[in-house]
Parts: sequence; C-alpha cells; structure tokens
Amino acid sequence: MSLGSGTSGGVLAPMFMVGGALGAAEALVFPHVSPGFWALVSLAGVLGGLMRSPLTGIVFCLELTHEINAVIPMVITASTAYLLSVILLKRSVLTEKLARRGLHLTREYSVDPLEVHLVRQLETPATVTFRGDRAAGEITALLRTAHDTGDPDRLLAQRLYPVLDADSTLVGVVTRHAIIHADPGDRTPLADLAAAPVTAHPDETLRALANRMAQHDVTRLLVVTRDEHPRVEGVISLRDLLTARRIDLHEEHHAERVLTLSRAPATAPG
Repeated sequence: MSLGSGTSGGVLAPMFMVGGALGAAEALVFPHVSPGFWALVSLAGVLGGLMRSPLTGIVFCLELTHEINAVIPMVITASTAYLLSVILLKRSVLTEKLARRGLHLTREYSVDPLEVHLVRQLETPATVTFRGDRAAGEITALLRTAHDTGDPDRLLAQRLYPVLDADSTLVGVVTRHAIIHADPGDRTPLADLAAAPVTAHPDETLRALANRMAQHDVTRLLVVTRDEHPRVEGVISLRDLLTARRIDLHEEHHAERVLTLSRAPATAPG
C-alpha cells in the first residue's frame, strides 16, 4: 500500500512494518521463545529477502534490540529468505520501480576492466618523432618511400607522430593519414600543420582515457610524463582499450587454478 500509492517514505519503513507484523502473527502459532523473538527473526528475514542484503537485516536487528541470543536464528532466516528471493524474484524491491520505468538493470556487479588497467601497461612506445622545422613535403616523401619499399624502418607502424621543437619540447601531433596524403612539394614547416595534442599520463586508468577520447572525438592519445618538461613516452589507441577488455574476458573464462591436486600413481599389487 505504501509503495503502490506513490507516497514518499521509501521502502524501509514499510518493510519494518511488514516484517514486524508478520512475526507478531507467527508468534500466535509458533512456540513462545522470548518477547518479540518471532517479530525480530521475521524482520531480519524480510529485510534480507526483499533488499537482497541478509547481512544488513541481521546487523540492523542487532543494533535495534541488542538481542545477541537471536543471531543464529536471524542468520538462518535472512539467508534462507535471500536464497528464495534470488531464485523466485527477478528483481529486488529497491530496483523494481526503476525496472518498471524501462531502465535496464542487472543483478551482477562487476568492476569496469578499463578501471583496473593503467596506461603504462598497454601503451606503445613512440619510436618515430619529427622536428617541427622540417618541411611537411619532406615527411610526406619519406612516408611514401617507406610505403613503396615495404616500410623497412617501421615508419608506418605508428599512426600518430609527435612533433618536437629544437629543445625536444612537444609542440603538436600529426596523423599518418594526413601527412602521407599531403603534397610532397609542400615546404610548410611541420610545426605549422601540427594539431594540438590530446595527451594522457602513464599512471592514468584506461577509463579516464576512454572518456577523454569521447570528449575530443579522437581514437589515439600521446602518453607524456608528468614532469615539468613533459617527455613523450608512447601512443595509446582505442584498440588498446579493446585489448584491456579482451584480457578481462580471458581471465573470466580461463580462471587459474590456485590449488592443483595431483593423483597418486597406482601401484601394482605386491
């Protein structure tokens, strides 16, 4: 009645009333143990089953009554109610309203794999950098030659190139796609064509990077140190984020056995 009417007050107070009233009704049928015993045990069961949190129901009842002698009955009742709730009900009372609004809810709670992996674990070293005073056409010719000769120096393996000044300070980035399709006769300094870099730090989580990629609409970031004069360490891409997810799936489906029991070899009789 309390939830169906749409009034405020949450779900805890109705559950207290239902649990206590159910226990008072049970006390009329079951043998007498102590004053309020059945109401207390029933309250723990209702909280444990409807909220899907048996420990919360037990601790709440103990804090309310300090009836330490009823701990074992409460543990049995709350655990049984929790198991029945998981088996028979699709959702708990805490998420029923959200589910009726069409919001997707799951029972399982898991850690985002992008939250447990750091950038330094999956970044690719930036082996190719260019000076900003070099002509853009010169770099274009260099990349096209590498493409025609099978990329002997692995220039094309990297898709985001840091552009540095004379002091090796980062001034921008250029993409492989943009520079390889430029005019080989273009004498514009590469620094003038470089875009402002979107950077990451080695100690950041991949989840922070995923949000940054979405915010700036990019699929690759430069990894730089947190020093006063940042140094380029590597490049991390959207594919590396998918690699983290693949690692997580592999660990889920191929859990390592902590304890391996070896069977003793059979011995021949005699």
